[in-house]
Amino acid sequence: MRDFIDGQCDQEHGSYWRAVRVALLLGGDSGLRREEFALAQRANMSPTTFGDPDAPVWQLTVVGKRHRERTVPVSPATVEALAAHWRDRGLDFHAAETGPLLKPLLIPGTTRAKLKYRETLDLPYDPDSINHMVRWAMKRLIAGMPELSAGEMAFLAGTSPHAFRHTFGTHAAANDVPLDVVQRVLGHASLQTTSIYVQAEQQRMMREAALYYSPKETAPT
Repeated sequence: MRDFIDGQCDQEHGSYWRAVRVALLLGGDSGLRREEFALAQRANMSPTTFGDPDAPVWQLTVVGKRHRERTVPVSPATVEALAAHWRDRGLDFHAAETGPLLKPLLIPGTTRAKLKYRETLDLPYDPDSINHMVRWAMKRLIAGMPELSAGEMAFLAGTSPHAFRHTFGTHAAANDVPLDVVQRVLGHASLQTTSIYVQAEQQRMMREAALYYSPKETAPT
């Protein structure tokens, strides 16, 4: 999916695809909820000293459920995607100090939109608009990736922004990120909630082991 989206960023609707890429990476690489990355601000994001000096991991502070503040890592790939999206906005992401991380590039001509953006044009995406963004992207992914199986297409058709948050949890568990770290990144109040991702990885391991152990057909001698 990421390869396909990267390819679309240079095609028609490229600027919108670049915004889509930011949204999916903030969910998939940082484990953010839709509301969290829709309202995230540049003032709350800064580089760390970890990772490659030329492409460090950044940190972003957001306000999540129950108005709890937490800090999450932001991957170099996400920072690069953000820089491209900000260039579409005519801004330098690295030099900027304020502004929403993700915002619409075009304001709809509806009365509601005109009223909403009357006082300022520097408003972020409405969280509900993120749902539309993901549906738009998934529809084009399905049409543009004929190699997908019927099951994979059905899965993508039902994909929501929250699914990419689960992507982070699943991949982090598969790569042995300590469970308490995954818990803090995802903002789970209970470690038991986070352990779902470990259980999913264990089930995947057993499924693969079952295939390995299953009787194999032997070639005739």
